[in-house]
Amino acid sequence: MTVSDERPGLVDPGRDLTPGTDLPDTCPVPLASPAIADDLPRYLHALRRLADADDLAAAHSGCTLAVGVARRCGSAAGLVTAYSQRSSVARRQGRLAEAARDAEAAAELLEVTGGDPSGAAAALLMSRRIAVLLDLGELECADGLLGPSGFAGVLPDTPEFLLLRYARGRLHAAAARPGEGLADLYRCGERLAVRRSDHPTVLPWRSAAAAVLAGLGAGEAAERLVAEEVALTRRHGLASALGRALRIQGQVRGGVDGICPAEEAIRVLRGTPRRFELATALVDHGALLNAARRRPQARRVLRDGLELAQECGSPALVARARALLAGRARP
Repeated sequence: MTVSDERPGLVDPGRDLTPGTDLPDTCPVPLASPAIADDLPRYLHALRRLADADDLAAAHSGCTLAVGVARRCGSAAGLVTAYSQRSSVARRQGRLAEAARDAEAAAELLEVTGGDPSGAAAALLMSRRIAVLLDLGELECADGLLGPSGFAGVLPDTPEFLLLRYARGRLHAAAARPGEGLADLYRCGERLAVRRSDHPTVLPWRSAAAAVLAGLGAGEAAERLVAEEVALTRRHGLASALGRALRIQGQVRGGVDGICPAEEAIRVLRGTPRRFELATALVDHGALLNAARRRPQARRVLRDGLELAQECGSPALVARARALLAGRARP
């Protein structure tokens, strides 16, 4: 199927979404550029591998190039995939507004061009839409996506649907449905083990489940899970994956015991392009310092976290940092 500028709602769909003065400088992409629409699946798959290796600047530039090629060639499927993938990269970079725009553009295109609303591409896009809404703190919007989509029930165990199950598990947990959240997250772990690809760089289900368990008061089980993830990422993992695991380990331990892994998480994440993850780590660390009555240090950390949360565009994290600075929030 192709897209045309005459189709309502699709006139210049790349407008306002291509890099400008508020986006990072373009970065050379170490891949052969696609010439025709048939080249896009291979190219976008390679870009996904770049993004999974945290080469986010190159992946973002490549996705923008793919958007242009898909539009020029009139490829609806290519355009949906390129926007969807660029949304994922932008979210990892902490550019949440851009990530949300790209995800919604992909969803609109999928609908108006007659794409399969229950297929793998739709499932992957849904997982990305939920993820960015969670980062923004828009739980009701994220929850509202599931019902009409048909993705609220039983899901297949193929890779794209496992990503959706992971995002759905996180959404359930955030929306105070811990049982459903744990069921989804543990299912991810089971299926990844069967595939022999159970590693936090694929899906960090352990730390996500540990956060839920800690909230339920199951501290020992939570500590075992997150400690295993920290150990796995120390041996064979990205710095960003280690930083995330350490951040959650700090939250699981809480109090003075949580400060050491929280501090290490910040040191590790400063060397990665994951700006929103760093902002979250700073705010989490500030909460732990507040609880330990180390308030001058907590204020410094929280101000840094607040500034970065504002840059990333997360109203929820901004509100949490401000509440902690004002002494109105518990860790």
